[in-house]
Amino acid sequence: MIAPTGRQENIFQIVIALASSSNKELLEQLLGRSFQLSYGLTGRAEQLAEKADLLIVDVVSLQRHYHLIRELRRSARPMILPVLLVIESRQGPHPKVASELGISVDDILRIPTSKAELQARIKNLLRLRTLVKEQDDARKKVVGVVSALRTLSACDSVVVRSESESELTSALCQKITEQGGYNLAWIGFWEDQSHLALNICAMAGPSQGFVADLKQSMNQQSNCTEAVADSIRTNTTHIVNDLNETIVSPELRARALQHDLAAAIVLPLNTESGPSGCLTIYSDRIEYFDHSERQLLERLADNLVFGLNSLRAAIVRKQQASEIQYLAYTDSLTGLPNRRHLIDYLERTLSDPEKRETVGAILFVDLDGFKLINDALGHDAGDEVLRQLAQRLQAAVRDSDLVVRQGGDEFIVVIHNVPRSGTQDNVAVGDVAFHLADRIITHLSEPLTIGAHTHSLNASVGISLFPEHGREPTLLIENADKAMYEAKRQGSGCVRLFSEDFSTRRQHRFSLEAKLRHALAQEQFELYYQPIFELDSCRIVAAEALIRWPQPNGEIVMPGSFMSLVEEIGLIIPLGNWILETAARQLQAWHKQGFELSMTVNLSINQLYPNGNASLFADLVKPYVDPSWLHLEVTEHALMGDPVEIELLLRALRDEGFQLAIDDFGTGYSSLSRLQQLSIQTLKIDRSFVSQLCQPESKSEALIAIIHQMAKSLNLRTIAEGIETEQQRQLLLATSSDNAWGQGFLLSPAVPADEFSRLLDS
Repeated sequence: MIAPTGRQENIFQIVIALASSSNKELLEQLLGRSFQLSYGLTGRAEQLAEKADLLIVDVVSLQRHYHLIRELRRSARPMILPVLLVIESRQGPHPKVASELGISVDDILRIPTSKAELQARIKNLLRLRTLVKEQDDARKKVVGVVSALRTLSACDSVVVRSESESELTSALCQKITEQGGYNLAWIGFWEDQSHLALNICAMAGPSQGFVADLKQSMNQQSNCTEAVADSIRTNTTHIVNDLNETIVSPELRARALQHDLAAAIVLPLNTESGPSGCLTIYSDRIEYFDHSERQLLERLADNLVFGLNSLRAAIVRKQQASEIQYLAYTDSLTGLPNRRHLIDYLERTLSDPEKRETVGAILFVDLDGFKLINDALGHDAGDEVLRQLAQRLQAAVRDSDLVVRQGGDEFIVVIHNVPRSGTQDNVAVGDVAFHLADRIITHLSEPLTIGAHTHSLNASVGISLFPEHGREPTLLIENADKAMYEAKRQGSGCVRLFSEDFSTRRQHRFSLEAKLRHALAQEQFELYYQPIFELDSCRIVAAEALIRWPQPNGEIVMPGSFMSLVEEIGLIIPLGNWILETAARQLQAWHKQGFELSMTVNLSINQLYPNGNASLFADLVKPYVDPSWLHLEVTEHALMGDPVEIELLLRALRDEGFQLAIDDFGTGYSSLSRLQQLSIQTLKIDRSFVSQLCQPESKSEALIAIIHQMAKSLNLRTIAEGIETEQQRQLLLATSSDNAWGQGFLLSPAVPADEFSRLLDS
């Protein structure tokens, strides 16, 4: 029976199996303490082969343990386990001894013998074992290096050809175990470095069942194995020469033995982006990974890191390209496609040979009244309105339709197929477009709530058809835009289909707009002045400033031809300011000449509403005259807007000293209660009433009398417009109060300032 004494490093262990106790004692005396001795041949052959460097047996033991000795020598391969046969000198030659030499025994020693003889024989046998071991180690190193080289070569193609990270890691583990002959390879990445949570994403090899046990152990301990954690944290390779001695968990250690895992190498994967991780490779032999193999496997890991970096960089580039694409083709406020997306979409649709016969429509949607909300509530509220209306637009159209934000308060809807009928007829597409436009207007006109306010908007829609109205995207959009402006001309909430006639009108409009801007910049406008006189004495007491636009050919363009466009394109504020300041300057000149006149100036409500500043008006006037000399005329129709806001604006103007008048009174359905609340001083009777005076069965005389009486009751002055005959003046005088005024061609039309001065002199 073996009595293990604990093997010491660099001391050979000799197992002695002799039947004679005296011979055993003799050998002990001769061997001394130079070797580690154990006795008996019992136990498993594999265990004995691992512990023994030399067997010393006699004939009796050889015969008794013959099969065990043969098994021991086979188990030691490719190493050799030398056997020394001891026979007594008095014994004659044994018939089997010679035949077993080189088979079950390697040398024969007769005893008694000298110490030197015994040690020489043992030294030769141990030297033989050492040489064979060194040769086997060298062979193993060559095999390991060759395996690593084969693995490295095979994995290089995987790194180059893989198109995804999962494909790369899975294929690499497969190649490592197939080409390198390793029992297991797995790749994992840190997901949460604070808890060292490792996500094993790829594995391969005959022992990959061990990975499930490893994961369970990690989850229970909430950390990686020490070698794995240190390798990733320090970015250094870790070699575990003997898993049986390194694994702390008894259960995991047993599972490693069960899966024939003896040694491992942990190679860090320190990538430029994304989580870091490791490649772990296992062998079924302890102390398997030497320096050369480590270097080759580190090169493999470096190549893997290169592949991971390349794939992750490609993903980042793809994500960035996708983000750039999104930003370039998406409206940031509403999330809808933008104009660039629309142009690209139409170009692809209209240029596709397979879609040459496709018909469709462009719906140009413009919000009516959005500017008022944006100016009144601010841009944040305006943005929220656009977001809500964008959602309504998407809800109104079909899934196959494209909704685009063109910019500002303009949207575009593209339809290019007609459901159910499948017809390619332009009439059918036009019908679908008109039906969709009506549905869009209905959806957009529903009340919407912004903060504490509820508002309603409407929309105007222009439609162009393709290919009938063009095959170029910009032309189709432009034609739909022209149709939309024609819809606006008809009134809010209208729909118009493009016509070639629109193009001519639109060109005229653009030309007029350019000329207006140039005229304002060059101060080409002039003010004409029409006298306002007392009805009873015909004495000139005031003047109305009226804008005129002289042309190079001598023609004078009247305001009715361009003021609506001035309002539409936003020039009313600078032009209105110029009119007010010019009128005040002229009034100052007449005052200096001794004529104490008042001046009436037409005021567009858009000059003030919704964010106007009455003090700015006063600042324009005060350098020349006191604001009280100026009567600002607001049409009765303009007063029908937001009553509270407009009343506040008028009161602010009155507080600055301005006189206020309602122009065209009697045509706008003003209520008496509303009239009583407004800060006004003058009513201007519309010329339509005056022109009907003296006409048979006309009720104008009675209506004017009522207006005069009402004005007297409210302590308001009246000015009758359009007086052209003396009879009209007399009838007006008969029904008016003492402070009634009038104006019209009876005295003078509107004339330039110098002619007006001559009227004053006469």
